[in-house]
Amino acid sequence: MRTVETVGDLLRDASADLAAAFAAAPVPGALRYALDLPVPPRTGTPVGQLDQPRGRTALLAGPGVLRDRAVDGLRELADAAHVGVANTWGAKGVFNWDSPHHLGTCGLQARDFELLGFAELDLLWVVGLDPDESPPERYELGARVVPIHTGDLAAFATRVARSPYPIEPPPLFERLAAVAQPGYVDERFPRHPARAVMDIKQRMAPGAIVTADPGPAGLWVARTFPTDAPGTVVVPAVATPGIGVALALAAARAGHPSTAVTVEPLDDTTRALIELASRLDAPVVIEVWGDDVDLSLTALLVEAAGPVVAWGS
Repeated sequence: MRTVETVGDLLRDASADLAAAFAAAPVPGALRYALDLPVPPRTGTPVGQLDQPRGRTALLAGPGVLRDRAVDGLRELADAAHVGVANTWGAKGVFNWDSPHHLGTCGLQARDFELLGFAELDLLWVVGLDPDESPPERYELGARVVPIHTGDLAAFATRVARSPYPIEPPPLFERLAAVAQPGYVDERFPRHPARAVMDIKQRMAPGAIVTADPGPAGLWVARTFPTDAPGTVVVPAVATPGIGVALALAAARAGHPSTAVTVEPLDDTTRALIELASRLDAPVVIEVWGDDVDLSLTALLVEAAGPVVAWGS
């Protein structure tokens, strides 16, 4: 099997020119999971012992959990330890949106980790993080931070102590729900972005994937798409022109019906990718948000969780 490390690798046999445009763009962990790409070799030495939860404990999971196909181990550890799990946006779906372990998607806005209650924790386990999504200075708010390798999750689940503390929805979850839930059923035109996301969700067939460009589209998809399976939502950690459509096209060519969400005006690379998708007759839908989606409502998210900090915003 050929090595696949970048989005360019996925597009090389479709267009050499477009593959070159994504030669430095890594394949997001969520897409690696969806396409069942090989798990990268483990680096680092195994950890012999897990710091047991003494006091209030939570877990922060990043896209490496999907990249390394360690979702089952994460769920086993969370269940055995009786702790909540916050996921960065590259790890959406490690828990269903309505799971009692799910604390919310984070890393997109300035107050995310504060509103998750990380400053009140005694212990924060972190696993599979990408510094482009979650640099340590954002989530290190006073708790003792202990990294766990994705390969150790399942083993640690068999010998972890159970936390006596209840898992409660944090303020972040409640604040974002107050924006998203009314938005899902909003009938206004231009559409509420959360309604636009829900429209996509309701059209998606089982096994389909939604991707989005970093920026307004990626923010609303990552924030409000109600994820019920890992590897179904792919929003990259780094902005590259055309990346949303490139990822959807790669997924579609691998047999996954896909929807890419982007915003007007379209850049030249995105236009070229749309033309390529049309020529290849790939099962991909390009959703372009323009005057039909009211992106001024992003102010509601900013009011709820602070300025957007993802993608160097």
